[in-house]
Amino acid sequence: MNPTLQIRAAQTNDASFAGSMITLSLHELAGHLFQQNTDIIEAMIAKLFARNAGRFGYKYASVAEFENEPVGLLVAYRGDEVNRLNLETIPHLISVLGFAKAIGFIYRGVTLPGGVESEDDEFFLSNLGILPSMQGRSFGSQLLTYAEELARKNNLKKCSLIVSWHNTKAKRLYERIGYQVVEAVQDNETDLGYYRMVKVL
Repeated sequence: MNPTLQIRAAQTNDASFAGSMITLSLHELAGHLFQQNTDIIEAMIAKLFARNAGRFGYKYASVAEFENEPVGLLVAYRGDEVNRLNLETIPHLISVLGFAKAIGFIYRGVTLPGGVESEDDEFFLSNLGILPSMQGRSFGSQLLTYAEELARKNNLKKCSLIVSWHNTKAKRLYERIGYQVVEAVQDNETDLGYYRMVKVL
């Protein structure tokens, strides 16, 4: 029998944990966007999270706990909110990163390979991370099931996500629970290739 998670809405005091989980979920993309080492990236994302900074904000995040300790994080929202959340993130990036670094982040973000992150009729799983020490215990599957519940509450019949082409373990999990690849983006220059995957609920 798999251990059961308790999942709750994130709060500002989850910022440090969220910084590490979002950084983990971004894989190579975190370093590409922020151009910093992992510790600094985690601290920057934690600040953005506590400020409720658009797509990095706690408003759209859920914390998964096991035995009263945080073990995972989900950031998810409606596909038709992606553009708005991206725009709302910009002033916070300037405050946290400084003007020059924020402009660099934005430029690298808008010039990423591939098409749209999510269609308007999808519930977009922007970030999903489980502590490495807690992986392999069905916690990722439980968070994905929770995301489907949120999608239904938003009257949406599809969930979507993006997974790095290096993250074969996660891709296998998504395929096992019904996600299908709808776009494969290869990018040999920056090593930021990914799969866009969708599950019909």
